[in-house]
Amino acid sequence: MRRYAPDVYGLPGAAYFKSPIGEVIRDILAQHYKANSRPVAFLDESFETGAFDTFYVVAVAVVNVDDLTESREALREFYGGDALHAAPMFARREVATLRQATTLVASQSDGLDIVVCAPIADGDSRDVARARCLGVAAAKVHKDFGTQLFVLDSLSTPTENKLDQRTFSDLRRKTVNGLHRDTVAHHCRPSSELLLGLPDVLAWSYRQEHVRDDRSWFDPMREFTDITIL
Repeated sequence: MRRYAPDVYGLPGAAYFKSPIGEVIRDILAQHYKANSRPVAFLDESFETGAFDTFYVVAVAVVNVDDLTESREALREFYGGDALHAAPMFARREVATLRQATTLVASQSDGLDIVVCAPIADGDSRDVARARCLGVAAAKVHKDFGTQLFVLDSLSTPTENKLDQRTFSDLRRKTVNGLHRDTVAHHCRPSSELLLGLPDVLAWSYRQEHVRDDRSWFDPMREFTDITIL
């Protein structure tokens, strides 16, 4: 495992933030890492609203704090420093590379991946289904791994991100199946944190079982992933 000397952030591997890619990581996210000593959860989503089978998927990749640098470096080296986005990769017919990406994501999991899938009920918006998935996923990660830092892929609008923050606020207030009051949920783009490529590939691969009836994409990760269907 490659190790770096601590820098002004005081983080194991914080020298990564000084690299050309690492420089875009926001200071606030770096401070969250500095204050954290528990496994970190990275979350992304996939959904289908235009077909008979409408659903929402939240995928979580949990990375041990001592493995953040190594996992981030593996993603950087794999895709030339660019963030992994499975859907556009598939659209560009980067099929062979995307197959390799699923194997890479599986190798980074250590059995710490989670997928939660919920139907989008008639009359409900996808926001409702997302909140259900997010609540179950976050509570499970917190219970199983003690995670108190969640890094989420930013959604299209600030309003959508605020809905996520409301979900986390509600979970902090719960006395059963809730979150610790100091739990942090931070939204950012994958260009600011390459580790968001892990749940991106995880969510997209699981989605293929629903929309294409193709299990092959998710198969490399299946053994290491806890799946909950709501």
